[in-house]
Amino acid sequence: MRRLFKLAVIASTALALVAPAFVSAADHLDGTAVAANGAVDINDVYVCEGSDAGNTVLAMTLNPAAGVISGTTFDAGAEYRFQVDSDADAVADSTLTITFDAVADEAQAFTVDRDGTTIATGTTDETAAIDGGGQAWAGLVDDPFFFDLEGFRQLKTTLLEAGTLEDAISLVCDDDPDTNFFTGFNGSAIVLELPDADVGGEVGVWAETVVDGNQVDRMGKPGINTVFITGDPEKDAYNAAAPADDPADYSDEVVGITSAIQQALGVDAMAADAYGATVAGIVLPDVLPYNTAEAADFGTFNGRALSDDVIDVFYSVLTTVDGAPALTGDCVANDSTFSATFPYLGAANAAGEPEPSATTMPNTGLPAPVGGSSPTAIVAALAVLAAGSALAYGAVTLARGRRG
Repeated sequence: MRRLFKLAVIASTALALVAPAFVSAADHLDGTAVAANGAVDINDVYVCEGSDAGNTVLAMTLNPAAGVISGTTFDAGAEYRFQVDSDADAVADSTLTITFDAVADEAQAFTVDRDGTTIATGTTDETAAIDGGGQAWAGLVDDPFFFDLEGFRQLKTTLLEAGTLEDAISLVCDDDPDTNFFTGFNGSAIVLELPDADVGGEVGVWAETVVDGNQVDRMGKPGINTVFITGDPEKDAYNAAAPADDPADYSDEVVGITSAIQQALGVDAMAADAYGATVAGIVLPDVLPYNTAEAADFGTFNGRALSDDVIDVFYSVLTTVDGAPALTGDCVANDSTFSATFPYLGAANAAGEPEPSATTMPNTGLPAPVGGSSPTAIVAALAVLAAGSALAYGAVTLARGRRG
């Protein structure tokens, strides 16, 4: 039973962790409410310095695999919000709200408000000036998220076929070329750049999408919902919750998953629970901390730069025993070519552009692309992650039973 428990935990962890972006490593498709409408499904949130170190960039990406399984535009009935907390209570002290008009002449007009006052207006794919300094942009981009899905598939297969723990882990970075499955994927992005003085010194940031006055998705740190929350109703509830309530409402989930992983690595239950509580104290509330005086680096939990490898960070944190992580990364690099100038994200891949003859895609009525990553392959990837969620639930149940 102990060995089976280890296999279930490591498999679930690996599969959950690869989710931070799309299949969620971040947040893509992390609940039924947002999966039905990619335009309000937050993929990732980034907070970092601009090309001028005196500016802060706030960016969110949406529409998982835009042009393949999602549309490529923004929802004219939604509000897209960046929330900024300046006093560390996980309650917003300033709100930046972006709204869009319906598509007209293949573009969308947008408005940026700060706490109810309009500070910028513009059109997708064009840079707009922000009153008082800064700039805003929205449009289709290359999705910056990256990880080796095939390596994880091999890991899962080895575990479920009764391979050893060491064999399974070794497959994450093996002798075969490690490949970023999400090379060539697109997403829709909203990017704001503001003077540090308009953001604050040490702040916490998260993004929200709101439809008809109801919050349908939210994200601060990458992967929290995907890694630690199991079950569609629970994921939907998490997406609609307030960060200030996270420590009280979700610490048990973080402790349970982390403890299960630690026990699978040979840590006794009491020490595993203690480590889980430490991790819960770091990842909750689900707000991305950022000190504008320091360079963004998710590895130090200071914001998140576009090129940061969040999968490697989660691997290292969750599998560290006696100061040494059992898994340190998946050996794939970011495939995006970023720009040195605003809006910084890589240009959209041609495969994500809609073709007039293709069938329509969800949430926009726009046509699907021809070529690029196949929908079949993407659905297969989601199936792998769905299996991971089921295994995660089983792992937590076993861990709690052992502690009970």
